[in-house]
Amino acid sequence: MLTKGALEDLIMEHLRPAPGAAPAMKKVPELKKKVFLSDWELRRLYKPGARAVTVPANAILSPLSLDWLDYDGVNVLRV
Repeated sequence: MLTKGALEDLIMEHLRPAPGAAPAMKKVPELKKKVFLSDWELRRLYKPGARAVTVPANAILSPLSLDWLDYDGVNVLRV
């Protein structure tokens, strides 16, 4: 059984840029190396009444989080 840390390591290993590739875009400070954002994590980032939530450019958003963002009319800003 894979632990959460082992799963994150596997994902990061496959998403690392190739040697000599262009530098990655600026990351959102509080997320740091986070690649996959679950519904729970996005709800923590979302401020009630806001029309947008900011995530890293390389973030993978869960389908459930995309559903509630779309339902509430919240835009996703990738930085």
